[in-house]
Amino acid sequence: MSIRVKEIVDLINQYAPNELSFQWDNTGLLIGELSNQVRRVLVTLDVTEKIIDYAIENNFDMIVSHHPFIFKPIKKINDPNIIKLIKHSVSVFAAHTNLDLVKKGVNFALAKKLNLKNLNFINQNTDIDFFHISVFIPIDYVEAVKKAVFNNGGGVFGDYQHCSSEHSVDAQFMPHDHAKPFFGSLNNIEKAKEIKLEFFADSIKLKNIINAIHNCHPYETPTYTINKLQQNSPNYGLGLFGDLENKMTLRELSEFTKEKLNAPFVKLWTAGKNENTIVSKIAICGGSGSSLLPFVSNADCFISGDFTYHQILDSKTPLIDAGHYYTEAPILEELMEMLSFLPIHLEKIQSDNHDIQKLKLI
Repeated sequence: MSIRVKEIVDLINQYAPNELSFQWDNTGLLIGELSNQVRRVLVTLDVTEKIIDYAIENNFDMIVSHHPFIFKPIKKINDPNIIKLIKHSVSVFAAHTNLDLVKKGVNFALAKKLNLKNLNFINQNTDIDFFHISVFIPIDYVEAVKKAVFNNGGGVFGDYQHCSSEHSVDAQFMPHDHAKPFFGSLNNIEKAKEIKLEFFADSIKLKNIINAIHNCHPYETPTYTINKLQQNSPNYGLGLFGDLENKMTLRELSEFTKEKLNAPFVKLWTAGKNENTIVSKIAICGGSGSSLLPFVSNADCFISGDFTYHQILDSKTPLIDAGHYYTEAPILEELMEMLSFLPIHLEKIQSDNHDIQKLKLI
């Protein structure tokens, strides 16, 4: 049994919409056609030469990765790896920064691995705008419009869904010329009792929400307002704060992190504190989290990867560098679980470049 590439793409986009990706990123279907048939899918963090050869040798139809296989613009298609993928009809899909920003994404998978509780985003300054929307509805049609709004992603505020408020209003209108009013007659002022429905929505959901309102609203021309807010959307963000299930020392946390992530080693920077200092509030970011260093001062420790020498020296917050690969690898289990409902063969494979993490100083 097989499905189309489009079905896999649509499912992942429901989970981590491609529109969430930062402008500098390159995500989505990078090689292949949406109509291609898929029976076997390989899930990996990176698409490397060894991964490509493995996929071809084992008859995989599609590779789903976190890091984009094609990142920089290309002017010539003479890369042997790209040619191999096209020749053997292997589709390649990447979910990168969009998977970093969502709930149940990279950082939530890392938090799950470390048993962190009470999770909150570290930084919600994303490319996603947040809107306040008001729509005026005849009383008998309020529930239908609400259902359409919620089904298309409106009314989501952090951990809460179906959020809205309603206010009774007195409305009036006068149909003119070629108007086709829901009720009333041309050139006469009509009055009605309406409900003003208010809710919040993210910019990536806005188009579908407005289309849904037009499709189910009884008026020829629905009346609504859309106001862009100054606040960031509470639904997406980078990194997470969380509480340890059990308090432990910095040294114990380092050992715990190494064990949980199956890392060959981790680096601990105590920031001048004793390694037996008790910690409980932890900041985390899968991959390279150095951009979040200015925002983690109220955490007892920050776990991420790719800290530079001077970033470590300058940090007043204790750091655990567990490596780029090992802090992102937990997302592969989440991708496997998400795709497990599809009638396809799934396999997870470690990217061969994780061997970089095994280099030791001599």
